[in-house]
Amino acid sequence: MRASLLLLPIVFPALLLGLAAPAAAIQGRSADDAAPERPLVVDLQVEGLRYNDPQRIAARLGYRIGSPIPIEVTEAQRTLFRETHILVESLDFEEVSGGVVVKLRLLESLVDLDPQFVGNTKFDEEKLREWALLDSRVEVYADEVEKIRDRVTEAYRRQGYHFVEIDAVMAEGSGGRQEIIFQIKEGPKVYVKSVQFRGSDSIPDEGILIWKRTLGKLAGLQSKGKGLFAWWGYRYVEEVLEADRIAIAQVYRDRGYLDAVVDAELEFTPDRSGVHVVFRIDEGPLYTVESVAIEAYELERVEVIPGGPLDERQRRVDLIVPEQELLDLLVLESGGPFAQSRVNVDIRALLDRYGRDGHIDAGSFEGESGTAGWRFLGLDVTRDYLNKTVKVVYKIQQGRPFYLRFLEVAGNLNTKDRVIRRLFSQLEGDVVDAAKVRDDLRRVSGTGFFDDQFARGVHPPPAVNYRTVDGEPDLVDIVVSVEEGRTINANLSGGVASDQGLIGIASLSINNFDAQRLPRSFWGTFSEVYRKEAFVGDGETLGIDLSPGSQINYSRIFYQHPDIFRRHFDPVGVITEFQLRDRIFRSHDEGRTFARFAMTRAFAQGDWQASAGVRWQELKTRDLDPNEDLPRTLLNSEGDEAFVGLTGSVSVNKLDNRRLPRTGYSGRFTNTFYGRAFGSDRNLWKSELSFDRYFHLGQDPSSAAPGIYLGLGGGVAVPIDEPKGSVNYGERFFFGGARIGRGFRFRGIGPFEGQYALGGETYARSTVEYRFPLYAQSVPGTSRRREVFRGSLFVDTVVLDPSAYELDLEEARVSAGFALGLIDPFPVTFSFGWPLRSEPGDDRQVFAFSLTFR
Repeated sequence: MRASLLLLPIVFPALLLGLAAPAAAIQGRSADDAAPERPLVVDLQVEGLRYNDPQRIAARLGYRIGSPIPIEVTEAQRTLFRETHILVESLDFEEVSGGVVVKLRLLESLVDLDPQFVGNTKFDEEKLREWALLDSRVEVYADEVEKIRDRVTEAYRRQGYHFVEIDAVMAEGSGGRQEIIFQIKEGPKVYVKSVQFRGSDSIPDEGILIWKRTLGKLAGLQSKGKGLFAWWGYRYVEEVLEADRIAIAQVYRDRGYLDAVVDAELEFTPDRSGVHVVFRIDEGPLYTVESVAIEAYELERVEVIPGGPLDERQRRVDLIVPEQELLDLLVLESGGPFAQSRVNVDIRALLDRYGRDGHIDAGSFEGESGTAGWRFLGLDVTRDYLNKTVKVVYKIQQGRPFYLRFLEVAGNLNTKDRVIRRLFSQLEGDVVDAAKVRDDLRRVSGTGFFDDQFARGVHPPPAVNYRTVDGEPDLVDIVVSVEEGRTINANLSGGVASDQGLIGIASLSINNFDAQRLPRSFWGTFSEVYRKEAFVGDGETLGIDLSPGSQINYSRIFYQHPDIFRRHFDPVGVITEFQLRDRIFRSHDEGRTFARFAMTRAFAQGDWQASAGVRWQELKTRDLDPNEDLPRTLLNSEGDEAFVGLTGSVSVNKLDNRRLPRTGYSGRFTNTFYGRAFGSDRNLWKSELSFDRYFHLGQDPSSAAPGIYLGLGGGVAVPIDEPKGSVNYGERFFFGGARIGRGFRFRGIGPFEGQYALGGETYARSTVEYRFPLYAQSVPGTSRRREVFRGSLFVDTVVLDPSAYELDLEEARVSAGFALGLIDPFPVTFSFGWPLRSEPGDDRQVFAFSLTFR
């Protein structure tokens, strides 16, 4: 029974191809001639059915006693097999008086209305039915048995059960029907215990810990042995191992080892629950580049056969840009290794060079661009097997230059067009500069208006496409496609921080605020704001914070309009801010009331910004502890002091995203002068400079990957016509805690007087961090991954001096450690730092953390 059952998937398709002759042909006539004289069916003789009614099945084919025979039955046979798994094996006619006798021989697929799975202990039957694609079905036909067995077997193996065995057994059931029983022997789950490489002479392991450079990391191996987060090892999946083998071979070929061969050897443990993997590599010789050339081609569509489809052919043409100029852009050069990574860099360099002259990437056009766009057609590589060299020819389609007719914004349901348009330096009528447009798109992404880090579904990043203009072959429209993101953040939370104590937070932040877009009704305000129908869309920023706590009480209102006069280019904006902050220190209480108003001027579509304004604050230093040995800088600051003056700044921001940056840089230079002439109680000049640089080490800057952060800063507070060292304690610089100077307690970096820091009038600082995702989720519908849990290794350096314009590098404090941070669903950071260089009196603290519940 089982042997014949296994033949069904082979026999059925073959019979379908050879059967189903029209009845008219059986009668020896054409279909048209037979139609008026079709004989009647006198009798039906049906063989081969056991579980179905013969008359009903014959009727489905069009054969009924007393009715004429059908003209054509091919489609009816296909439908019968598709719906009932009954195959017409033979069809004959016998002429008798008054008509014909129809003789049908059918092949009936056995059916089980309730297939059974036995022996499964690791997965329930619901999961097995899901793997077998039987979720909503109750019947299983005999010809499907092998496919079901294969599906379940492959699913088990993808879960690591490499030795699973599944047998399909047929048994006689009630009512004469067959029962299908899948007998499962799951076997042990197999884990990869170790992965080793043999023969990888040209790619040895280098570095230590997470900086270790290995062949496995270069290939992105998924088959991994035991590790910090996989004590038993990663599960062994044969398909994954094969993909890893191919990836290793590709690493070698990308580096010029074109003949590299990689084999995988497996050694299973005695109980078969583990496997040791050894990749044996025959690197072969390194191929070097003998010569490099660049050739241009045009694609032509020619009609090979009259009236037939068009065939695409390449016709060589002259280069528009001198070949030597293009060759000078390439990093793949004669005498060097033939490395694919260099080829990828070269393709981008060629595209950018043509892009400056209006040649647009063909892949950026809406629809088919034909010969209009720039296209990389591939490499023509000629191998010299004797000398192990290659001749490389870059083949490109140059396209033609385009001028911009119109810039269209699509998908901005709430954001006004001008908010996006002012970020583009590309103007209508100018030659399209593809590199400039790409930088413009970076600005749009950097606003954060069209990003939703916590979206559960697909949230595509902003994109640019080009659309040709009918009748205008030299013109093109730019279409900027965006999808509104999460710009409204309401937060009601409580938490704790190691340097702030217990805190509560109530905040509202709208990053794409529109003060003139009022709700339609007062009662519908909250729902309209939530739906982004009110107070959203003009690119303004509004922030309202209220944070009571055990050590800090803080409130703040912030508003910024980037283009108050609607200049669009080089816009003028305003910033207003008001703060109240009360803090309880061990030594004293400090109250601060702060307000500022500034005008801003943006340059280069907002990459650069200058501001100038007025600043006022009142500092209240009270309740000094009489039992403590307090520093003189604090004693001299007791009481209330007002600070009124002018402030100005210059900043640059070229980050990919201002809220969660991965690439780019930002910097700021701020100067503030408080003067008695403005009503200040002291003359004070404060100047601070900061610079932050982010390096993304992944190929896709929008996806989670390791990265490097570099932060630099410096500042000085100078009393003018005041005694030396007279800067108010609240205006001095302090370091240590959870942000800068980790490894030291909050304000724990000296110099000290008694138990408390003097505070500095001059400082310099630096931070170097290596950041890496510990856990990331796949973004549905894309290849991107969203970072959820992050780790980092850091080194902080701080130099602090109690006097203005003085820095003693011998007084530098250096600390190193690691941090763990949760990004989604609520932010929490745990830092562990150890001072590498400190001074007597410094207040050390290994652990610091901040936690906020959303």
